[in-house]
Amino acid sequence: MNRKIIAILELCRISNLPTVISNCVAGYLISKDSLSWELALIVIGASLLYSGGMAMNDVIDLRYDKKHKTDRPIARAAISHRFGLILTLVFLFVGTLILLFSGSSLPFVGALLLSITIYNFIHKKTSSAIFIMGLCRSLLYLIAGYSLGYNNSLIPWAIVLGLYTAGITLVARGEDSENESGLYGLILISLPCFLSLYFIIVKSYISIPIAISSLLFLFWIAYCFRVIKSEVKGKIGKSVSLMIAGMCLIDSMAVCHAIGFHGLYFVIFLPFVVLFQRKISGT
Repeated sequence: MNRKIIAILELCRISNLPTVISNCVAGYLISKDSLSWELALIVIGASLLYSGGMAMNDVIDLRYDKKHKTDRPIARAAISHRFGLILTLVFLFVGTLILLFSGSSLPFVGALLLSITIYNFIHKKTSSAIFIMGLCRSLLYLIAGYSLGYNNSLIPWAIVLGLYTAGITLVARGEDSENESGLYGLILISLPCFLSLYFIIVKSYISIPIAISSLLFLFWIAYCFRVIKSEVKGKIGKSVSLMIAGMCLIDSMAVCHAIGFHGLYFVIFLPFVVLFQRKISGT
């Protein structure tokens, strides 16, 4: 494959893109419990915003990356800074137009675009930026689901997905120094399990799909924590990538709670993300 194409894929952290697709489909199904043409537009638009946001991250962090992450595409001059900026603007602009054309709520789409931009400008300056990153993921659920329909369970799952993402971002801050995250980050990462348990208790109901999806997530997170505690070099980066892949299992739990066994289909995304991460770094 052409080196420049590979560099572009690395710039956009394309290996994590299936999690964006998974989030969008899950949010949509929780609210509408069936698929239609508008979902395809939502997926394409959200994917472009994700890619543009990742490219923006490298464009803004160039000075830092030259010192601490020299393997990044712009930092190693595989892609010029100008080209990275152009990709950022094109992806964000086209992605926004497609989302609006899909019928998604303008306030939610605008909030996502604003959150992406703010995060990339301030994430090196304040620890609270982790919650803005989390908001980006929460907004995927809201754009795909809440703006096109309504379901009482969509909001709590969107919030938990965002807090989980914030937890991953907190862990990722130690990637360059191999520092382990504190209890705070681990609690945020564990929240989806507690939400699933809460719904089981409140509804006094548990189905086989709910049990399977919840246990899969629990085992996956336990494995990620084990990686963090290991002595393996690059353990933080590896655990972060695995936890990003675990977002698909959150989608699985959310959809299983909302509409049943169809949520188990989201488990299929997990091996694809892990496989792609082996080819192209997800962090």
